[in-house]
Amino acid sequence: MATTCSVILILESFDIYFGKESVFLERGSSVLVDSSSRDFFLTYPERVIVADFGAEFISRYLKANNLRDISDCREYPSYLKINFADFSLIKGLISWANHCAEYIEIFDESIAFTCLSAFSSEKQFGVFLFGCLKSTGAKVKTIIHTDLSAPWRLKDISSRLYLSESLLKRKLKEEGISFSKIILDERMQMAEYLLSTRCYPISKVAKVCGYASVSYFTYVFRRYFGVSPSQYSQRSSESKILTHQGI
Repeated sequence: MATTCSVILILESFDIYFGKESVFLERGSSVLVDSSSRDFFLTYPERVIVADFGAEFISRYLKANNLRDISDCREYPSYLKINFADFSLIKGLISWANHCAEYIEIFDESIAFTCLSAFSSEKQFGVFLFGCLKSTGAKVKTIIHTDLSAPWRLKDISSRLYLSESLLKRKLKEEGISFSKIILDERMQMAEYLLSTRCYPISKVAKVCGYASVSYFTYVFRRYFGVSPSQYSQRSSESKILTHQGI
């Protein structure tokens, strides 16, 4: 897994420089850093525990938590820092995956969400995570998920990324994707999830996914999945029943 950002738990106090800024990291504090700052902490294995997060996880976290008003910035904070009165819980969570290694990769997603969410009260938390995403496609998906029902246009996204529409299209093309395909994929994935829960009527699913017309939503869904929304929902229900019965 390529590291996108890391949570660093401080076990022993020491000073560090972030650029020209001297920062005192006291025992029990924790810092969130991007991949460029991570390696420095690995030289102090007895003083820190490091939890790494990849781009796919960060994208899922941003989507799941629907952090609004996300846009690109000219400059991102180089780190975020918080203090724990009692850091035994987060230390235990991070150490759980590997007892005594110099650093770890988080495998259990629920633990990873808990570790990262410790920083969620920080004002620039969403901005920091968004800045850690290097893929233009990942950034576009994250912005779309701030309001999946919105009638997103290319210029809406390009303005948030401080790019021209033509440059955004070119960057996406270089990643083998298009804006229209991203919109379609994200909406259909959300529709699939909502229908699988069987908690929402098709009209509600259509609205949440950005379709004012239920009939058009049904048409698009059928073309994408090969079945209608009602058929998909029914199949999902039957599958759950068979699974519950152990068949």
